[in-house]
Amino acid sequence: MQTLSRVILSMLLFTGLLACSDSSNNSGQSANATNTFSATVRRTEFGIPHIKADDWASLGYGYGYAYSQDNFCLLMREIVIASGRTAELMGEEEGNIERDLFWTFLNGTREDFYNNKIVDVSQRTEDLIGGFTQGMNRYLQETGVENLAEGPDGCRNAPWVFEIDEFDLFRHLNRRALSGSSDQGLIRGALESVTPPGQNVASNLQEISAPAGVALRGVGEALREGQNASNAIIAGRDATQTGSSVLLGNPHQGWSGLDRLYEAHLTVPGEYDAAGSSLQGLPFLAFGFSRDVAWTHTVDFAGRFTLYELKLNPNNPFEYEYDGEWRPIVGETVSALVKTGSGALETREKTFYSSHYGMILDLGGIESLLGGWPMFNGNLLAIRDANLLTWKRTTEEFLKKSIAANMA
Repeated sequence: MQTLSRVILSMLLFTGLLACSDSSNNSGQSANATNTFSATVRRTEFGIPHIKADDWASLGYGYGYAYSQDNFCLLMREIVIASGRTAELMGEEEGNIERDLFWTFLNGTREDFYNNKIVDVSQRTEDLIGGFTQGMNRYLQETGVENLAEGPDGCRNAPWVFEIDEFDLFRHLNRRALSGSSDQGLIRGALESVTPPGQNVASNLQEISAPAGVALRGVGEALREGQNASNAIIAGRDATQTGSSVLLGNPHQGWSGLDRLYEAHLTVPGEYDAAGSSLQGLPFLAFGFSRDVAWTHTVDFAGRFTLYELKLNPNNPFEYEYDGEWRPIVGETVSALVKTGSGALETREKTFYSSHYGMILDLGGIESLLGGWPMFNGNLLAIRDANLLTWKRTTEEFLKKSIAANMA
């Protein structure tokens, strides 16, 4: 057994200490900014943090602090991406304005996110996430941007480092949940490349009349290329020397960067006591064990979205048929800032289009017949992403797994 370091880090946050102060950051304060947090972090000789606290907000606080000691810059960069601010904070060359506009649309405004995307989140989850953000802020305040990690993966003196709140972390969690669907490279490109029709709508049509499903047959194979996979092995008690079941999780994650797993032990005495690992920046354990159960999960090749073929109104390409009626295709224009080479900030805009099924996309990059608005047969494609809002269910699911006393 690894011995625990004798150095114990106690952390206290007093009322109002970590309210966001960067005027360029999103307005408002964390729901936990007026709380008092107290957590203890101990590390093994190999650096694995053991965090103990008396409540969920303080547990998240200790976890966020310990995680930041090891990976602050990695998560900070991802938060900037999910916030749609790379071109604003990193500049036009290093940032990516198309992705900024994409995530500005998907995550929406602060008001929209709170009204529509976290309405069913438990208080336990809100406390954990809010505490985690304040733990990150505590680390940044103590360390200072001038002393953060250096190198290609570092962020020392980086202009894109700022104190965050739970909204920033919520958006990161949502992006992670969509990594196998809307944020998958080919799908993201298809959503970003949609171009609405001009005056001459008929110019896109070909002398072909067939459902788009004919051209979609090879799309599934293209989407599966390069996807991750994983497996797990369970040995029952009759197959082990100890008479106890054994679980081997083999998630096939990378050894560096965003996909590298982070190991920790989290405890709220009498309520929660689990050890394991998770993906970067997730304030809960995705693989692990408690006194009573062990759990893991795997990645498969399943499509996490459904494509719909919309029959367009021949007299109005912004309407589609549904249940015998014409429904409008709705456009939403979003904006993001770009810092140009001269240092000036410019506003860029983009309009994304949606049906009641979901967003309109252009798969011409995968199959030429599936490109254009309309496509070869006068129709259009939309996508329903099954992973939208999955981050809420995922957080609750893994917390419940790690608290469970049995498999019932």
